Amino acid sequence: METLKDKKWHADLKVLYLADYKKIKSYDVFFSPDWFSLVAVVAGSVQFTGGSFSVSLSSGDMLSVLHGASFVRLSSPLRICLISCTMDFAISNKTARPGSACIESLASQSPFVLPLSPTEMKHMVSLFALLKKKISNKEQIFQEELVLLCVNLILYEYCSLYYKYGQDVTRARCRNDKSVTNFITLVQRHCKEHRKIKFYADSLFVSQGHLRKTVRGVIGMSAKHFIEIAVISEAYLLLSEDSLSIADVAERLSFKDSSSFSHFFKRHSKLSPTQYRLNLKI
Repeated sequence: METLKDKKWHADLKVLYLADYKKIKSYDVFFSPDWFSLVAVVAGSVQFTGGSFSVSLSSGDMLSVLHGASFVRLSSPLRICLISCTMDFAISNKTARPGSACIESLASQSPFVLPLSPTEMKHMVSLFALLKKKISNKEQIFQEELVLLCVNLILYEYCSLYYKYGQDVTRARCRNDKSVTNFITLVQRHCKEHRKIKFYADSLFVSQGHLRKTVRGVIGMSAKHFIEIAVISEAYLLLSEDSLSIADVAERLSFKDSSSFSHFFKRHSKLSPTQYRLNLKI
């Protein structure tokens, strides 16, 4: 059994690799209802519940756990692989713009269990093993980038399996889910120019109140915060380009000046743009 507790990651990203705990409370430190979680059951079974739904997973199953869900029952011994991360970590992943596999998973959540074949489960477990290796290797150059790439690789594999096994579910997704998917697509395209909810509500022909309620209901995050984290994700990428000055980045993200951009960036990342750039070179 392997449990990853590296302090560098534990605040925002928690990973279990072939964990075989026998009691539900043993998982509490790794699983939070307010986080984004992805679980693959290698042996045993587990039940999640939340709100109006209850879903059970057994050996060979995989699930993107719905916002607000919690463990209620398991069979012993239970062996699982699990990724759990804060919503901010999921969206501001520095290896990709919004629209990455994490965003796709957030937008397409449903209590639909993926029945993986033995080969597919073996492959998924091997990806968790690779993630474990990259987290554990603290001396490796570009460790942070490699860990994030491994996280994205697992999520992309999950999305591929979701579209393979969940086509009927995808077609039947409720109106609210489709609205949020459209909102996410618009944010991907326009967050550099538009940070106000009104633009996205008008584009979707809904009221701002309806959009706020729908987005929070589907992904457990306010529409305003989602837009801001998307902007921060773009800022991370632009700041990694040495040819761009802070003023250039501010202009590309439609801030009135570098000062207002720096204030926005520091409020969300706890670092100034200059400090962030210096950290990239360490």
